[in-house]
Amino acid sequence: MLSAVDVNGFWEIVERARGAAGPAADRAKDDGQPSEVAEALVTELARLTLPEIVAFDRVLSDVIDGIDTWDVAAACWIIEHGFLSDDGFSDFRAGLVGLGRGAFEAVATDPDTLAGNPAVAEIAASADDKLWIGDEELLFAAQKAYERRTGDSDAFWEAVEVGPAPQADGPEPEEERWDLHDATEWRTRLPGLAGLFLAVRRVPD
Repeated sequence: MLSAVDVNGFWEIVERARGAAGPAADRAKDDGQPSEVAEALVTELARLTLPEIVAFDRVLSDVIDGIDTWDVAAACWIIEHGFLSDDGFSDFRAGLVGLGRGAFEAVATDPDTLAGNPAVAEIAASADDKLWIGDEELLFAAQKAYERRTGDSDAFWEAVEVGPAPQADGPEPEEERWDLHDATEWRTRLPGLAGLFLAVRRVPD
């Protein structure tokens, strides 16, 4: 059974889904189109036991919580066309999971590594705001897999409620919330993303 702390098992499942998605796994998502990684992930998760599906979802929550930082939020803001809401930031971090373990862990260490990601370069080069990293579908892949296995749309949420209580959040990290509208700050703090996006469009309003 997949343990709630089995991060390696979590990433193995994600990488299998990425492999099943093919080249789309490394491309930006087109607005309104289904996420091929998320769809493949649902298929992978549906092969697990029901407790394993719930455990996967708990690890997903822990993993994306681990990159809840201002610099990652800043990267979300400039890559996702100036949109930064709570839901949008969750979608963005889920989308980073969909880019694979290597890309995700690089972002956790240095969000500016996203400047070298082909999906991000694709967004920077696009003429409109129809391409995204954010992947809401991936956030709900476990719920969809659970429903596929049980035929019950409420069963997953009931299982989550009766499972172990999630770990309490630790203290908020002490980090400076710099002005996202200041191009000079961008060039200092996230120079790669600044070079990529400020070269083709101004900092979002």
